[in-house]
Amino acid sequence: MYGVAFAASSAAAIPFFYRGELINVGLPIQAFGVIVAAGVLIGASLLRRYAEWHGVSDELIRKLTGWIVISGFLGAHILDVIMYEPQKFDEDIASWPPSMWPAIIRIWDGISSYGGFVGGAIGFAIFVWWKRLPARLFADMTIVGLLPAFSIGRIGCTVVSDHIGSAVDPNAWYAFLAEQYPTHSTEFHTSVLDKLIRTQQLAGHPVGDHLLAWNLGLIEFLYLVPVNLLVLWLAFRPDKRTPAGFVTVLTGVLYAPVRFFLDFLRPEDSDPRHIGLTFAQWASLIAFGASVYAAMKIWQHGEAAKTVTRTSKEAQQRLKTILKEGDEIEAEPEEKKEEPVAETEKVPSTAPPSDPPSTEEEEEEDEGDAEEPANEEAAEPAKAPAPKPAGAGKKKNKKKKRR
Repeated sequence: MYGVAFAASSAAAIPFFYRGELINVGLPIQAFGVIVAAGVLIGASLLRRYAEWHGVSDELIRKLTGWIVISGFLGAHILDVIMYEPQKFDEDIASWPPSMWPAIIRIWDGISSYGGFVGGAIGFAIFVWWKRLPARLFADMTIVGLLPAFSIGRIGCTVVSDHIGSAVDPNAWYAFLAEQYPTHSTEFHTSVLDKLIRTQQLAGHPVGDHLLAWNLGLIEFLYLVPVNLLVLWLAFRPDKRTPAGFVTVLTGVLYAPVRFFLDFLRPEDSDPRHIGLTFAQWASLIAFGASVYAAMKIWQHGEAAKTVTRTSKEAQQRLKTILKEGDEIEAEPEEKKEEPVAETEKVPSTAPPSDPPSTEEEEEEDEGDAEEPANEEAAEPAKAPAPKPAGAGKKKNKKKKRR
């Protein structure tokens, strides 16, 4: 193993690459922004697929995604200013142009990954509490979308080479993973790289056209690839499914310690230290401890969330069928919908023809016919009718005439 690593180290390190502005249409379109946007779309698609597999409505999916994205970006910027660049609070403030707005409001000016995690978690907690939703299921839904989106975002960090780590010894066996940053470049210039060059010169190390240093965005992305494969496999596995919430805490267990140690590869003066550690390192310690504790509790007492079908693919096929049938019904013209009714009216009925509606005279005859059997029944037992008082018949006739 070490022989392979040594052979690789003797080869050239990763060449420097940088891609800033892709196109300018009156507004510069940056490569980083395009890649991050693609990551958000892919993550949202996976989140929706997982949610539909568990019978979650589209309305809840849209609202949850909106809450997490907005609160995540706000948290990423606010905590970046507070924890990494507090000196921005001392800047002069003006109402115009926007570049002179208070640093806390300039959400496009600096973001922190752990700040995004904290902000997104707060937005998630508020939404789940407000809607009274199952927290573990919705946490897994969120992480299924967030982890791939964040990992693709690290590709953007890699492309712009903005996470410069400490200098690397060219003779080290791991030097093949480092990147050759140009020391004289008008296109790429950062304060971190300038500090690295001065540090190397003060230490007596000659600096040529290139300086070998870590591209921390690339290193983190390479680690996140297997983490994504494992988490997504566990999340979408139809058999022996893990308890709800487990893939979320597993992601914390796998990511936090690696992020903790990666921050030791940063230059000493790049990120401010708080009691010897960076903000990301303190956040990693808290996240790792909370994730390990939650993982043990969930594994012991948790249950797998119920799904509408055995696999997510079957759920997608069922949903497509339902949508297709709905579109066909909507596309069918009203005349075609009425055709079956018209055809049944034209078909001759095999039942005997019904009597035509009776006139008033026929109704009276029917009433008379209905009264006759009643009179006959009443007359049968009266063999010797009692004598009627005089004039009784005349009164009846008079009454009939009056009617």
